[in-house]
Amino acid sequence: MKRLLASTLAMAACATAAFAQDTYNNERITSTADIIGSARYVAMGGAMGALGADISAMSSNPAAIGMFRRNDISISMGPQIQGATPYGSDPRARYSFDQVGFVAAFRNQGGFVNFGVNFQKKANYDHSLFASSAALGGFTQAAQLAKIYGLYDRSDGTNSAPEGMLATQAYNAMLYDLPGNTRIASQGYDFNRLSKGQLYGLDINLSGNVQDRCYLGMTFGLDFLNYSSEQRYVEFRDGSDGSVQDYDILSNQRVKGVGFNFKAGTILRPVEDSPFRISIAVETPTFYKLRQEDSFFSIASKWKYSGKDQQGKAQYTYLNQSGEYNIIDSPDGNYLEFNVRSPWKFRFGIASTYERLLAWDVEYEVALNNHVKMGYPTSSGRYNQATSMDFDREMNDLTGACMRPQHNVRLGLEVKPTDAVAVRAGYNFFSSPMKNGARLDQSINSYALEYALGTDYMNLSAANIITFGLGYKWKNVYADVAYKYRMQKGDFYAFDDSYQAGGRTEAQFDVTAYSLMPTEVNLDRHNITFTLGVRF
Repeated sequence: MKRLLASTLAMAACATAAFAQDTYNNERITSTADIIGSARYVAMGGAMGALGADISAMSSNPAAIGMFRRNDISISMGPQIQGATPYGSDPRARYSFDQVGFVAAFRNQGGFVNFGVNFQKKANYDHSLFASSAALGGFTQAAQLAKIYGLYDRSDGTNSAPEGMLATQAYNAMLYDLPGNTRIASQGYDFNRLSKGQLYGLDINLSGNVQDRCYLGMTFGLDFLNYSSEQRYVEFRDGSDGSVQDYDILSNQRVKGVGFNFKAGTILRPVEDSPFRISIAVETPTFYKLRQEDSFFSIASKWKYSGKDQQGKAQYTYLNQSGEYNIIDSPDGNYLEFNVRSPWKFRFGIASTYERLLAWDVEYEVALNNHVKMGYPTSSGRYNQATSMDFDREMNDLTGACMRPQHNVRLGLEVKPTDAVAVRAGYNFFSSPMKNGARLDQSINSYALEYALGTDYMNLSAANIITFGLGYKWKNVYADVAYKYRMQKGDFYAFDDSYQAGGRTEAQFDVTAYSLMPTEVNLDRHNITFTLGVRF
């Protein structure tokens, strides 16, 4: 099989088109299933909600800031290194600015009232993803496009008008409309995506304590989301006449916006003479107002429409075997405004200390991912389906069918052999956010999918995070360092196989396998975080 890549694609497209948000993309950009913050917080696996007295803990339990007895200022940063080999010249390591903030402690009669502000990274999108497979059993993305958008009328085999951005572009690029070539099976694909950006949260906290027995706190959060990606899908197919049927899809995507949420929490010491404590916290959904913009879409194949013959039959010209491609760009001036409501989160924890030598913390969190909601501004006036003007009911039903509550267990331990030195360790477990057998069904009647530019999706496995760290304090100044190793795999699907699986032939493509096997992707990454702070 001849694998000819479109080297001219990088210069080809300068037009814009809307990138469809869906269940999987919403999870990708709003998920906070990670531990990011101060080095002490990271080193203890984020298990600080019951122990308290760390500035990053205001993001999980606002009452933790009530433990401060002095003012505190800190800043944190460090490199992130992905475990998998990046694609091409994509970077493997990138700088990450993780946190900056302060806590002001005010003593009053019977306790303290504290005020804190912290600007902290909640998600890091920097990643180079590469997936490839040469064992597709004949499955092809073109079958999904043909079926979803009704390009084939099964009654007489004739073509009908394509619908949707992706189908229109694929139709114009002659991916599956060539005489005698409509049953060409795929022999493999390459997919790569370079993602950039971050999700930052600005937390404003008010907390306090009563007689060192009851700690209360609340945090108002303002999120700033900035996500962009460049992705490319290449499918390899050889025609029965010896021609190369490879095609190439390139798209750029950018999503920006803001959101807000509210957190409330408490820490209780049930026994006056015991350091044992219990924590409870709740986080409302983050209400995001987002806009996708500045994207483009380009598709390339080896065939070009050359007009009709005397009988009115369409004619196609095969360009050549040397690398020439027919490049179809997307139209101008499209964008998508949409809203996302992230899941509710509930947290519970216990912690204790032993004199000044040891501290431990155990916490549990559940995020109701299956209740994430997506909708559109009611003033958009661009809705043309039988759903609510506020919510995309079809997409939200798909979210409920694909996603499940995500459970997180956090463990943290700190040992202080001296007053100046601390040794820390932590562990995190995040369960898989996707149900078994989940798939991205693009046949649903969702407004967003009318602008879909891709068919890929990935079912994530559970994530395990191991952390270690050291801390040193000299007078009022402290310096901490933490190492984090986040381990996770993903089952990547370049497209949905349901239109060909199980012997179904209505899409007019032949297959030799029963189902499309996923490509396992390594999502491991390493982080080193440095924190410098002053407590006075």
